[in-house]
Formats: sequence, structure tokens, C-alpha cells
Amino acid sequence: MAPHMVEIPRSTFNFNFEYERKILAEAEKENPNWNKFVVERQAPQTVPQQARSASSGDPVVDKYVAMGLGREAVSFAVLNYGDNPVKVEEFVKSYNILHEMGFTSQNVPELLAIHDNDPDRVIQRLLSSPS
Repeated sequence: MAPHMVEIPRSTFNFNFEYERKILAEAEKENPNWNKFVVERQAPQTVPQQARSASSGDPVVDKYVAMGLGREAVSFAVLNYGDNPVKVEEFVKSYNILHEMGFTSQNVPELLAIHDNDPDRVIQRLLSSPS
């Protein structure tokens, strides 16, 4: 009796590693620009009712959250910079960039404060430090 041959379905998905190649090439540069890998998201025009009603107990944090900024990042920003709109928005933007790139280390907020909200310098620090 001959063995029964069965057709094994094969994936037709074409992997494109160009994005990963670009990231690795950027990492090798002396002064990498990580900002070009992040897609800017528009802040929501209206804040959902749930976000408006969930007060943190800190009116400064609530003010920035009502502007559409993320509560977690705003909490860290206000802790570091108080009610400084320029610094808070700069911090939140850099914090979001790092998190969207996968850098979720607990010391990201501290490193951003140390490196004046410069995500490139924070990435260099995170990549060069031992795990």
C-alpha cells in the first residue's frame, strides 16, 4: 500500500523587513533620529465622558488630561515640571514616542527628565545599559 500524500497549505504572506532594516541602520548612526519612525497621532477633538469624569484628584493633571493627553504620561510630567505647559506637552510627546517604539521600562520617565525630554538620548541610554 502506497502512503497517502496530502497537500500542505503554505502561507502566501510576504514578510517585509525593510522597516527593521531602517531601524538597525539608524541605530548605527552617531546621532540617530528616532522621531522619523513614529507616526504622529492627532489628539482627540473631544475627550470621552469617561476620561472627563475620572478625576485624578490633582487639578493640574486633570487639566492636561482634559486636553486629550494621556493620564499616565501627564502624571509623570506634572511630577517633574509642575504646571509648565511647554514642558508637560514636550514630555508627553517624548514619552509616547518611546512607548510606541516599545520602550516601556519603568525608568523611562526618569531618563526623560535627566535628558531634557530628548527621546534620542534616552534610547541611546536604554540600548547601551545592561538589561
